[in-house]
Amino acid sequence: MLRSNTRRGRAPADNSDVLAMFRLVYSGEGATQPLVDDSSLTKEQKWQLLFDRNWRNLAPSSQTKWLVYLRKWKKWIDDHPEQPEGYLVLPSSKVSAFLSHILADCTASSSKDPHGAVKSARKALRHLRACQAGIPDDEAKFPSQPYIAGVTSRAKAATAEARQCEEADPSCSASTLSNEEYASLLDAAMRFPDKQVGLCVAAMVSCGTMAGYRSDDLQDTRYFMELICSVPAEPLPMQILALANNAGKANQDAQMTYAALTNHRQPHLDCLGYLSQLVLHQINVNKLPLLTLIYQNNMSWRSYRMFFRDPSMATSKQTYYDLSSMLLKVASTMPDGLVKTKVMHLMRCSGTVSLAAAACSMDVLRVWGRWARSEGVVGKSYLPKSPLSALPATGILAGFGTDFMTNHAFGRGTVAVPVAWIDCLAPHARFILQAVRLRNRMRIGKADFSGQHSVESILYLAETFWQSSPFMLQRYGLGWWVLQLPAVRLIVGSSSFRQFEQQVSMKAWQTKLKACLLVVVFRMNRSY
Repeated sequence: MLRSNTRRGRAPADNSDVLAMFRLVYSGEGATQPLVDDSSLTKEQKWQLLFDRNWRNLAPSSQTKWLVYLRKWKKWIDDHPEQPEGYLVLPSSKVSAFLSHILADCTASSSKDPHGAVKSARKALRHLRACQAGIPDDEAKFPSQPYIAGVTSRAKAATAEARQCEEADPSCSASTLSNEEYASLLDAAMRFPDKQVGLCVAAMVSCGTMAGYRSDDLQDTRYFMELICSVPAEPLPMQILALANNAGKANQDAQMTYAALTNHRQPHLDCLGYLSQLVLHQINVNKLPLLTLIYQNNMSWRSYRMFFRDPSMATSKQTYYDLSSMLLKVASTMPDGLVKTKVMHLMRCSGTVSLAAAACSMDVLRVWGRWARSEGVVGKSYLPKSPLSALPATGILAGFGTDFMTNHAFGRGTVAVPVAWIDCLAPHARFILQAVRLRNRMRIGKADFSGQHSVESILYLAETFWQSSPFMLQRYGLGWWVLQLPAVRLIVGSSSFRQFEQQVSMKAWQTKLKACLLVVVFRMNRSY
């Protein structure tokens, strides 16, 4: 099964005793000049700026991690009163002794990553030291101090030894999903008894893999969707749906960044197919008032999260436990089990390895994974604002390979879906879209272009749902959740749906054949 160290969230603890360590001042031998008042800022304002930078502005997940080690630091100092300078992060010999204590604890508990624990403890102390005034400059760079570097080297050796022992998983795929495991996990999610959990996991895994999302991205993904363009691929254009997100620990500036989603070549691996089922389940079964709020020009619709465990908490950011617990429950029902070293990072790891295996260039990979932020203004401010920046990665993860522009055989996307079928899954959405468009064009009330784009996306997802429905019905039969909706049961049982099934099947084969011919012609032309 998947391994997770996460426990159910508890009531917030009182951290005042730990945070008080940030205000300590060193005044001993070699102390630097402490903070003083000047004509611009008081010493309290100066300290507050340091505290904001080194603590308050950190992502909540980072604060939680550092608090663990800061509490251990405080307890260790309390247990060793002979150590000089109390809670101040100096001298380096004291810091080295504490890190050695952390390493010993990890070794005693058979931890598989002692170096990770020592590194995290060192980072926590670095944030603490940055706010403690007066510490000499030579002590400020304690990671490079010989004592501390020695502990780091021992921690790396302990990690290597722990990962080579008999209990360690030697598999090269311990942190990624193979194609078979990916399909099996999606099947397990679709068959999971709790449909909200199952559909959420299916959409979360498929969309997270294509978008390269981290856990904190998925925890705060909202209904900011936009059907942005139709890429002129052959033999059929590729429709791109953008998911907007301004959260995540790697996005400290809260800039709106975009991830591209598109239909997968295989319907049982289609992230937009699973996303459509989740969205339509939330609208029709959970009665999420998304469309109503958009029609009423009520901006509270923007607070609804896309992935959640409990509908009553849909307007709040989800915790790591909320999402990971759903994934763990679904994974436990898989026939052969799922033994992995990652949980919520599993999708991002799998997408990265899949792209590398398909010979995706490192430049595209960095843009797709939002690792290009270190590439200056272009990587930080321009590329993340367009989901087309990593279009080659999107084509590969959609199953069309590196030559997706000449091999986009998406046959089921050419079959027209009756408007009445779409309207039965997205009630009044077409009318709401017209009303919102008119309101935005006439500047009546508050403009809500995000709401307009979201309604357009919901209509497209409803169309995608029906185009995948023959394959879903064949795969999941009467256990498919959507058959609980009376209107859908009537459509599925009609003769028009049987004709629709035949058209989808025929178009899939025709488009696949056409794509094969185009590839042959393209390669022949390139060879001449």
